Amino acid sequence: MRASHMLSRLGLASSTVFSLFIASSQAQDASNTSSNTTAGSVFITPTRDLAFALNVPSDSTNDLFFSLMLPTGVSWGSIGLGSDVMEGALMLLVYPSADGKNATVSARHCTGHTEPVYAPEIEIEALSGTGFNNDTYIFNGRCGNCRSWSDGTGKVDVVSKSQNMLYATGERGNYLKSDALDAPLKYHYNYGTFTLDMVRATGPGGVPTIDRSVNSESVGAVQGLSQEAAMDAGAVAHAVIMVLAFIGLYPLGVFVLRFGNWVRWHGINQGIAVLLTIMGSGLGFSISKHYNRSKNFNTAHQVIGILIFIFIFAQFGLGYFHHRTFKRTQQTTKLAPIHVWMGRLILVLGVVNSFLGFPLALSSQYNYVLTGLVLFIFPGMILVMLMKRFIQRRWNQRKGAAAEPNGYNMEPWQQSQSQATYNATAPAGQNASMPGMSSYAPPYQPQGVKAAELGPKQNTREYV
Repeated sequence: MRASHMLSRLGLASSTVFSLFIASSQAQDASNTSSNTTAGSVFITPTRDLAFALNVPSDSTNDLFFSLMLPTGVSWGSIGLGSDVMEGALMLLVYPSADGKNATVSARHCTGHTEPVYAPEIEIEALSGTGFNNDTYIFNGRCGNCRSWSDGTGKVDVVSKSQNMLYATGERGNYLKSDALDAPLKYHYNYGTFTLDMVRATGPGGVPTIDRSVNSESVGAVQGLSQEAAMDAGAVAHAVIMVLAFIGLYPLGVFVLRFGNWVRWHGINQGIAVLLTIMGSGLGFSISKHYNRSKNFNTAHQVIGILIFIFIFAQFGLGYFHHRTFKRTQQTTKLAPIHVWMGRLILVLGVVNSFLGFPLALSSQYNYVLTGLVLFIFPGMILVMLMKRFIQRRWNQRKGAAAEPNGYNMEPWQQSQSQATYNATAPAGQNASMPGMSSYAPPYQPQGVKAAELGPKQNTREYV
């Protein structure tokens, strides 16, 4: 029995030792797993349209590992390193690839509140996990020289617990799908600032993990400024003003002149249109400097726009001097046909340039609206003028048919050739035997003396 008791105690001791070994092994495994977990700080935008994680490898003085996630339906997203303002920041920009099955990342320099410029000297390597998964574009990468850029004027402080950063996302809709690293951008829709704990992000190198659950939150990041639903008000105003001028007011000015010969209203209307053109052109020149695709002023829309701007002033001068001369002489001038054909040229160029403007602004969908306006306004005006001409012609025909062929005529100069002589069937009381005027001999006129000339026939309507 004593031996049995000793065996029981030996078994208990063995079991205890085994349990302690297992516990020790599990603790060691847990310690190893913890030490091998990639360090990282994570930022998720308030609108949850962009997620960013950063890792600072402790065994490197140059590399940074990062992960960017962009949900489908958002055109682009960007993280600005090293600053909470655009000027001097280094942007990591992500957007869908051309086939929509991968993510493209482009490093760009910011020089101010303008579109960032592609930075080919920044070395970015795509790592495992990059692609499109569960309606999300993912880019896992390593940047070999993102800790310092622009000759050291821009940098990331890897020992800061609150490194300034900024972010921005484009508008909804995948208008941007490209493999090009310098693909053009539209104005940001959401933007803001945040700080990142670089100390927490420091540790074993590798791509940091982003929690993709619905309730995931930022880790080691503090939200700063947050703005939503921003837009480029100058570009919108430019488009509205120019469409109003060239699709609305300029055609209306031609219409009021041709329809009712309202010369004064024609001048007032076109004067207002010229003022709007000056305002719209000024906005166009200003916003062109904000985008890489337009800052050199060499696109078709800009070249045609500059030509139209010059033609507008020439056209206004032609119209003014023609009208001034006409009021004095009551005759059309040699400037009239030039004014007419230049006006037609300006209208055509203005409409064509409107269709070129929306693609330059990466908003080609608005060309459908523009097409509807053009097809409604221009044919409508032409139809009204044709109807007016038809009604006027019918009215003149009825008026002529209702006129009595005999009796006293208030407007004898409008008689036809067959009515030039006196009609013998005169009403009672008149001398029906009086011969026609053509039977009398012409008045005496000395030979060689011409009748007094009254000058050319006056044109009482100003055609311009």
